[in-house]
Amino acid sequence: MSLSPRILSCALLLLPGLSWSAASGVDPIEVASGPVVLPLTGLAIELPKDSRAGAVWSLSGSWSFTDGGASFDGRDVIDQKVGGKLVSGTWVHIGYFNAGDCAGVVKELDVPDRWTAERDLYGHHWNVASGTWDFGNSLGKAPVVALCSPRPGRASLLLYRFFVGDTTTLSMEARLAMLTKDKLLERISSAWDADRTGAAQPTLRPEIKRRGEIEAARTVQLPKSQLSVALPNDGFAWLVRGSDADGSSDFLDRMAPASPDLSLEMQRVSGVACGGLFQGGNPKFVTEAAPANIPKGWKFLGTMQLEINVERLICRENGGATLVVGLLSTPSEVPEAHDFAALGPVLSALAAASDAKP
Repeated sequence: MSLSPRILSCALLLLPGLSWSAASGVDPIEVASGPVVLPLTGLAIELPKDSRAGAVWSLSGSWSFTDGGASFDGRDVIDQKVGGKLVSGTWVHIGYFNAGDCAGVVKELDVPDRWTAERDLYGHHWNVASGTWDFGNSLGKAPVVALCSPRPGRASLLLYRFFVGDTTTLSMEARLAMLTKDKLLERISSAWDADRTGAAQPTLRPEIKRRGEIEAARTVQLPKSQLSVALPNDGFAWLVRGSDADGSSDFLDRMAPASPDLSLEMQRVSGVACGGLFQGGNPKFVTEAAPANIPKGWKFLGTMQLEINVERLICRENGGATLVVGLLSTPSEVPEAHDFAALGPVLSALAAASDAKP
């Protein structure tokens, strides 16, 4: 298998007026406090307890494929209500954003009274932008702060914090001081830093809204193998990525949940059985047990050592052609990287596409 650089395309869509669950036509889940998994980012966090009477967290989110299906945009939404009244809102994104690095990402916050800064918060360095957000509805206007923090070779964390009900004249230093005391943002950042994730199927969740016309379950074309794949309704959002000009692999990148960072690399080879795929080459394999729940009809080829990661390879033969699929996850030791159970539907779709090709 040849591994091309992982460059995902995450759109950054800032849509005033499409701000919270009430505006997006979904019924949020309300939680007083405690552990939750944010479906679109996949982060497992502990929602803080608020001593105010009637305080609850209201969880929802939205996603969309953009650029004709070439890019993806998704966010978890965490609102806080007290006595039924909205008092704050947070958007959570994880991705490789098409706006570029974090300085470029926060620059996309195009709002009046805009200012930028850099700060160290929650153990990370952040690019920060702020200004006045106009909801275009009964919520009126409120201060907003966007914070983006990168990790080398990994997806960035982007947060939006809306100070609902606070005056728009709240100073820069006052806004930044409030962030230092924000337990929710601190816990989100901590989960991202520690790779604390949980199982989620965001596109099947009733509190999560699809924006746009493109469904997660759709037919896509793999450019290298020329396979036509009917992606299943498996609860995930998959994005097609091809290798560079010299590569021979196709990729399906799982965009939601975004964590852990997971991809499938595929090659279809004619006239070669699984056992002959690496003859004449010099790949390096590491010794480990086979992953769990490999689907019937597939064989485990081994775990290949890459430059900074490992790839767990399975193979399937049919009609004179061999389909080999590599599971890549960053980090590579999370449970999802050792278990093919959740990938059964998409592997079946790949197998069906390969069988249908002459």
